[in-house]
Amino acid sequence: MNGKDNLHRLVELLPDEEFPLAQRFLQFLADEAGDGPLIDDDLTAAAEGEAAIDRGDLTTLENLKHELGL
Repeated sequence: MNGKDNLHRLVELLPDEEFPLAQRFLQFLADEAGDGPLIDDDLTAAAEGEAAIDRGDLTTLENLKHELGL
């Protein structure tokens, strides 16, 4: 099974309520695909986001689902 076939299979397994999030993420990946490799600004922004999560300013979707018992 190639990568696209596997991706199609995964999409078929998603519950309908997850489609909007999956679509936004895939659109983000498609939009960013032409931008080339990550640059220092990208890495700095990612580190700042991780630091905000560590401080408790933000949470991950996984943590939110856990907190909500989902």
